[in-house]
Amino acid sequence: MATILTAPNRLTAAAKRTTTTMYLAGPFDDEPVADRSWRDVVIDECSDLDITIIDPRNERWQGLDAGSAGRRGAYEWQCAAAFDADVVVVWVPDGSRAPTALLILGYLGAKRNNASKGNSVVVGGAGHAGLVQLFAQNQRLFPIGDDLHEVIRVARLQLERAIAAKGRS
Repeated sequence: MATILTAPNRLTAAAKRTTTTMYLAGPFDDEPVADRSWRDVVIDECSDLDITIIDPRNERWQGLDAGSAGRRGAYEWQCAAAFDADVVVVWVPDGSRAPTALLILGYLGAKRNNASKGNSVVVGGAGHAGLVQLFAQNQRLFPIGDDLHEVIRVARLQLERAIAAKGRS
């Protein structure tokens, strides 16, 4: 039942009000397990929910030069999509360098660190020597640890809460 929205597509204003969304922030160059990336695992585990999963993967973005208008536009799209999402999963595994995910984490920490604003940020992985988890804890986000399946379990709980809240609106 889950719908996948890929970059650089956007939800309409009406869809933002009625659709529960989850944004996936993390490295694009992770080691796939059985030809599946961490994003594919999250998508598979949440496919039974009536949500829209925002997947920022876009082949064109990898070749953009740093500092270019295209790279800036890609970053702005990712920040806007993450900011608007009901639930954001930030996954930065140990040894990973996910600079955009870290920037998004900082952006969300500064803008959406209050649960009353409606955005749940579930953070997992031991990337950057544990600093990702420490930052998430200090920003009152949801630091989970380095078990992707536990991150998915907590994200599903947050999604179910968001689905119920939109159903009451």
